[in-house]
Amino acid sequence: MTTEDQRQEYRLETQLIVFLEVGDENTSEPVIVISRSLDISANGLRIITDRELNPGSILRSCIQNKDATQQFTLITEVKWLQPWQNPNEYLVGLALFESEDSNIVEWKEFIASECKLD
Repeated sequence: MTTEDQRQEYRLETQLIVFLEVGDENTSEPVIVISRSLDISANGLRIITDRELNPGSILRSCIQNKDATQQFTLITEVKWLQPWQNPNEYLVGLALFESEDSNIVEWKEFIASECKLD
């Protein structure tokens, strides 16, 4: 079964800027990885990044639109990773966690409003 077959919800092909807080093996300080979304849904998103991420990793993420008028802090889990179109480029599947210290409710409202516009 492919990741395409596993989808159970509507996805929007929207490019948003995604900032991931990733642990660095060499220091105790987190590193911010900047990537972009390929598509988004209420419970997850696919991103393209230049860093190999470990499936199962829980990452704090900040997602914003291109003009930075909307921003969402979310807790994500790396579900899968595969090589993308260029060397050192990866397609990553992220699942979203329901978390009190995140903007998950606002994110779901954003997705619902975007679906109405399509």
